Formats: sequence, C-alpha cells, structure tokens
Amino acid sequence: MNAHDADLRLIAGVLGAIIAFAALKLFWGAAQWARKPQHRVGDRWGEETVEVTEWAGASGYVSAGGELWRAVSKDALEPGDRVFVHRQKGLTLEVRKG
Repeated sequence: MNAHDADLRLIAGVLGAIIAFAALKLFWGAAQWARKPQHRVGDRWGEETVEVTEWAGASGYVSAGGELWRAVSKDALEPGDRVFVHRQKGLTLEVRKG
C-alpha cells in the first residue's frame, strides 16, 4: 500500500464519520420535532383551564402550561379564577370564563 492509498482511506473514513454523525443528528432532530412539547398549552387550548395569577381591568397574567402568559379578557377576572384560552394573538392569550 502506498501513501496515496493510505490518504484516500483516511479521507473516506473521515467522510464516513461525518455522514454518520449528520444522519444521527438529523434523525434525533426529527424525533424532537415530532414530539409534543410538554411546557406549552398548544393544542389543548379550549379544553383545559388556566389559572389567573394577576389581573387588573381587562388584562393581566395567567399560568398556562407551566409558563406565565400575558392575557386579555372581556370578563371580570380575579387572581385564582380558572379560565379557558380562546385564542393566542402573538404572545398574548385571549381568555374567557367557563
């Protein structure tokens, strides 16, 4: 075996390792993408209630999916009330009483 063949084998080995790593990373990323997040309310909006933590007038904050969200409502709310998420507008939730 000459030096040229050894160089080609080394290059082929390195490329094989890079391709294997990229494939592993791709499959891992696809698995993470397909998994439903546990910290967001997402698809459950409208089905489960969230808790009002702070409220004044027509806006305040609710605890939803383990996170604190800014919220607005036409209903008169108080801290401790349980409300349904009607929709999301940007980073603000629109909530309603039962």
